[in-house]
Amino acid sequence: MKKIILISGLLFCVMLLPKPMLAEQNLDCKELEKVFDTKVEAENGTCKVEITRKDLDVIHMGKKLSPETMELVFHFAFENVDGGTAVIGEMALLDDEVSGVVDELRNGKLEISAIHNHHLHEQPKIMYLHFQGIGDKSQQAAVIQKAIETTGYKK
Repeated sequence: MKKIILISGLLFCVMLLPKPMLAEQNLDCKELEKVFDTKVEAENGTCKVEITRKDLDVIHMGKKLSPETMELVFHFAFENVDGGTAVIGEMALLDDEVSGVVDELRNGKLEISAIHNHHLHEQPKIMYLHFQGIGDKSQQAAVIQKAIETTGYKK
């Protein structure tokens, strides 16, 4: 009986532990909200940033489609890992924005993992750039924000 009470007490204590960790995680996401000037979603220890590019008018299949339908976003997820913060992201870019963004991300020690299209025959042509890295979250966020700024994107 004593073992059952002891185990129950330990389990109860363990259940209480995640709350401070979640509060800390939310504070981490709040920092990203300031950098990107947008709401950041906290989910399962990950901070997800999504900025829709409403500055682009894209014609696809003969119709002007919404940025949401065309996935015209800057999207990144940050997660604390051993050795720092992992970030993985995707950016919808015009052809002439790709080089500047690549330069900024590489200069900031982020790795370009893919550049490709999602659609055929859209106008203007949209390329999707994927990147990744592990390092300091604040530094990564600053690098990504600087890369966004090279596109001329304004909210």
